[in-house]
Amino acid sequence: MENNDLYIYLKEMWHIKKRMEAIQTVATNKNSTLFQYTNIEFIMLQIRKVIEHIAMGNLVVNKDLYSKYNDKFSSNWNVKYIFKDLERLNPQFYPVPVKTDDTVKPKKWVDVDKEMYLTKQEAIKVYNKCSSLMHVSNPYGSQIDIYYYQKMIPIWYTKIMNLLNQHIIHMADREQLYCIVMNGDEDGNPHGYVFMPANQ
Repeated sequence: MENNDLYIYLKEMWHIKKRMEAIQTVATNKNSTLFQYTNIEFIMLQIRKVIEHIAMGNLVVNKDLYSKYNDKFSSNWNVKYIFKDLERLNPQFYPVPVKTDDTVKPKKWVDVDKEMYLTKQEAIKVYNKCSSLMHVSNPYGSQIDIYYYQKMIPIWYTKIMNLLNQHIIHMADREQLYCIVMNGDEDGNPHGYVFMPANQ
């Protein structure tokens, strides 16, 4: 990944970080839209955009597909189709969450249990769920259960945090791994580090 690509990817992660902070602020009642329904709708909009930022960040990593999609961004933001095309180019495009094992020397990465983070399949489902709150329900049609969303906020929030807190991106050319830390020691902002696979 070139330095410019790194900058763009980290910028996407920075936007995610700020949106997650906004979610936390409203979810913990530190700030409010003054109406519980609009609080929930605000949070769902942020979660939806977080998933879009994950997709956009991975388009940066997979530059060939980014170039192919460059003219389509204004009309195609559907994460389901972006993920589908990304997977065709790079089956390992989705972030892989890891955590650092401090009990061994040298320290090493260990996998995060799939039940703990937002998987690729879940991301698409959550995106679609959030999208259904972008419109007002027809009073004669099926009604949206706003309390379902209220119940899911802490679950989805935690799974996104567990996915991105420290994660690995596999490059399309498979020649490098890219480790992202969302809370850098220096300034608390996202930082990235390039690693070569052990068999290189």
